[in-house]
Amino acid sequence: MKRFIFIYFALFVWVCAVRAQGRALPSASVVSDTIRTDIKVWNIDGRFGDADTIVIDTVVVNYQDNNPINNFTIARSWNGNLGSPIESKIYFDRPNDPYQNMFASAYAPYTILPEDVRFYNTKVPFSQLVYRTAFPLNREEDYLKVLLTLNANRRVNVGGLCNFIYGRGQYQHTATQMLNGGFWTSYDGDKYQLNAAVMFNSFKNRENGGIVDDNYIINPESLIGTSNIEAINIPVNMDQTKSEYRNFTYLLNHRYNIGRYVADEADSTLSRYQPIISIIHTFRAEDARRKYVETDSIRNNFYTNNYYSGRYSADSLAYWSIRNTVAVNLNERFNRIMKFGLSAFVEYDLKHYGYGYDTVTVNKYLQHNLIVGGVLSKRDGKHIRYHVGGEVYLIGPHIGEFDVNGEFVGMFNIKKEPISISAGGGFKSYDTFDQYKTYYSNHFKWDNLTYKKQLALDIEGRVALPKRNSSIGVRFRNITNYVYLDRQCMPVQHDGNVQVLAVDLATHIKMWRFYLDAKAVYQLTGNRQILPLPDFALYGNFYYKDLFFKVLTVQLGVSVRYHTAYYGNVWMPALGQFHLQDQTLIGNYPEMNVYANLHLKTVRFFVQYYHWNKGIFGGSYLSMPGYPINPATFQFGLSWNFWN
Repeated sequence: MKRFIFIYFALFVWVCAVRAQGRALPSASVVSDTIRTDIKVWNIDGRFGDADTIVIDTVVVNYQDNNPINNFTIARSWNGNLGSPIESKIYFDRPNDPYQNMFASAYAPYTILPEDVRFYNTKVPFSQLVYRTAFPLNREEDYLKVLLTLNANRRVNVGGLCNFIYGRGQYQHTATQMLNGGFWTSYDGDKYQLNAAVMFNSFKNRENGGIVDDNYIINPESLIGTSNIEAINIPVNMDQTKSEYRNFTYLLNHRYNIGRYVADEADSTLSRYQPIISIIHTFRAEDARRKYVETDSIRNNFYTNNYYSGRYSADSLAYWSIRNTVAVNLNERFNRIMKFGLSAFVEYDLKHYGYGYDTVTVNKYLQHNLIVGGVLSKRDGKHIRYHVGGEVYLIGPHIGEFDVNGEFVGMFNIKKEPISISAGGGFKSYDTFDQYKTYYSNHFKWDNLTYKKQLALDIEGRVALPKRNSSIGVRFRNITNYVYLDRQCMPVQHDGNVQVLAVDLATHIKMWRFYLDAKAVYQLTGNRQILPLPDFALYGNFYYKDLFFKVLTVQLGVSVRYHTAYYGNVWMPALGQFHLQDQTLIGNYPEMNVYANLHLKTVRFFVQYYHWNKGIFGGSYLSMPGYPINPATFQFGLSWNFWN
């Protein structure tokens, strides 16, 4: 009931906001979804606030894949329900921030942080409504998105976003509920600029600990004498267990530009303000909480240890941080002799951790960190762009840790064929998650564990043909003193080196009105025992696309996801982490979908039969041990953009 009240309320607010703009709803559909010149969209980085212009979401094809999971990676471990924890099977798609709290990584594809916020400057108000669902009716999965942004004048913009997911789950006790979004505002002046945002993320998950026996998927005849068993009837390890993770983030980034007015390059009769030096301040605060609650309904001695109670758990962690950054930037356009920009910053970061069981605080502590660094960059070049940056911790528990990185991008033409070549690398010293050192809960507990500093050497390169939508890339990482969670889900440090090499190929091929989009990744891990990865992963999408009646785009296609078999990581509910296992091979199974996409002016619509090949090719469709992907389901979705 609460879900329907929320959906109706969100729709009511959105419709009222659109109507308040002074036009009736039907009039919005006369505007085509093409590249708009009356709207500017950008992200900012979390430290300097530098704007990175991006394209607004008006994609015409492949709308059926436009969700947080598919946008994250082509191969993943999860329980099949939107809003559930997820880990990419592609190593370089995984989050890589050891200074974040460890629970954030499992929800990274859904989480909206200030650096993910899209700031707008628009001449006309823009709103978007998205609704997606999956059947059957008693196990459906709903996703609702509402966005509204408008300018008060040519410099001031305000906006808001709300995403809501409610998935009941195809298997027992896998329900999910996600609510995230927030509000933002920006001021885009000549001398003064400001971006501010308040974002929230809330995840509530039922935990079932996986199915009791993987043979219900791999070989059901050996257990029940038949292969015909409904997903909802497969027994699971837990039935009264839930976890919650929520995050609030506050950002204020503003800068004052010192410069002069110069003639506009496009029109010499006009002038524009050219910054010479910018003084930047960024304030960021974050508050995160994680809870894990269970009763005595756990089967099969799922957990080895019970430090506080053998009948129930009520673990909690509280984390907050306050970060202030002051930076100075010398604009590259002002330096006519050596055209590069130069930025320097100093940052103070205060963190607090608190662990609790039931209503008792078990442990808490504070961290103080001082970081300094700088960036030398050239971002405005037509043919050559680069940046080199570095930072080092001067005060705090991470003292001495550093990160040095750089990237070069060259853009050339060979016989009228544009080619982009990029190369980059980095070397850093870093610690592991703070929770890997000290952690208190009913089933997992350790205190004052010490680790050597981890070292990572990164090398990467890419060649792209923008005109043909094709690219090939190579990435390599060598990690010294790698820290991981072993088969008992305990943090362990490897004494030595481990390497990861990945080669990816992406292409878009057109044959009359038929198209093929494909991405393939080959991975080589230097130690499968501590860093297992599938050797090969593939996403392919073959479809027919045409324009009817000059306004209706129709796309009909079939897509497949596949990766080779390997001993993939498994989810640990009490700790909220993925860890090693060596009992069950995962993969060597194609996940196939058939779909239809329609695009009419500002409306996008799709229907999809997901995992239609279940039971046809045989094999195991486990996403990870204990967690099969969803059986065949019908899905549909609608997106409507309003420009008025």
